[in-house]
Amino acid sequence: MSESPESIEQILAGLSEEELAVRLGVQSSQLQQLRLEANFPQWSRKLDPQSVAWRYQQNKQRYIPCLGFS
Repeated sequence: MSESPESIEQILAGLSEEELAVRLGVQSSQLQQLRLEANFPQWSRKLDPQSVAWRYQQNKQRYIPCLGFS
């Protein structure tokens, strides 16, 4: 019942800029402009089809999900 073609393993490994842009329905240039902003996870969560928040991991140049555990 997933709305996205990505598997759980692929999401946990992180998405490329192009992959996340397609998932969120935005241009790659918009991700480049916003990825280091403090509110990027909240912004990305609003656009994600499964309400996943994302953050940019600079050393891997990948977007990874923000996992919060209570």
